[in-house]
Amino acid sequence: MNKTGCILRVVGANCLIYAYNKEYDALCPKQLKLQGLCAGDYVEFCYDDSINNNLISKILPRKNHIDRPNVSNVDNAFIVISERPQPDFYIIDKILVSLGIEKITPYIIISKLDIINDEFIEIIKKQYSNCVKEIIVLSALNNVGLEPFVNATKGKVSVLVGQSAVGKSSLLNALGIKKIKTDSLALKVGKKVERGKNTTKNSQLYLTSYGALIADTPGFKMLDLEDLTESELTHYFVDIKDYAIKCRYADCSHLPNNEGCEVVRALQEGKINQSRYDRYIRLKNAIIRNRKKYGK
Repeated sequence: MNKTGCILRVVGANCLIYAYNKEYDALCPKQLKLQGLCAGDYVEFCYDDSINNNLISKILPRKNHIDRPNVSNVDNAFIVISERPQPDFYIIDKILVSLGIEKITPYIIISKLDIINDEFIEIIKKQYSNCVKEIIVLSALNNVGLEPFVNATKGKVSVLVGQSAVGKSSLLNALGIKKIKTDSLALKVGKKVERGKNTTKNSQLYLTSYGALIADTPGFKMLDLEDLTESELTHYFVDIKDYAIKCRYADCSHLPNNEGCEVVRALQEGKINQSRYDRYIRLKNAIIRNRKKYGK
């Protein structure tokens, strides 16, 4: 009888599946592996007596997919930042656009509460309160502020996004998760060392004690945003979009010198954060330059 479960890890043809509150080892046939099976995929599988193991028979349709981490069917993404290292807000804005395109709910985690000041927290809230589902401030080291994160991830597939040293591993440790290197696992599985060479791009979904699936990533591969149109970009700047929709000019560029522009009016009235707006214009200009360069 076929079972349905979620892939936690893929190493070569060997998979770990989470289904019915249990973990199952399974093998993936080559023809399915070539379809790009990855963590987060939902699959059908059953026990095969001829191989004395579970065998995956079908990959179910995905609702989304991101390349790095290589995970599908993602519900939430948590952008983890701290005062040190200093966050790159332009990169954060591009990540938010990428998440919007894939219909992934964005959150921001301000980590290391024990060593950051209130001014930094206020800067983040002023820029992003209207752009994400929630801003969570926590200290994984002292187990402070973890409850909102636990509530948001329970029963969901989530990814942690952020620079090195912002506290992602500390957060996983606070949840009782011991990270496993998939490249090391591949060396154990494969007969030759060479078989482990390409596994660093593999991703692992970690199962928490409260039923969340969480992936960590050393880097987040954003979509090529320069291929967006200007109107598409505006749609994914959610704090600007509502004012752009109300703008009286259908083809308005929403630049600062556009008299009568609803976006500019909202900016002047403090309803749109100036720094966010400046980066919106910067990215819009990058799109315009890209279009001219390639004649789009």
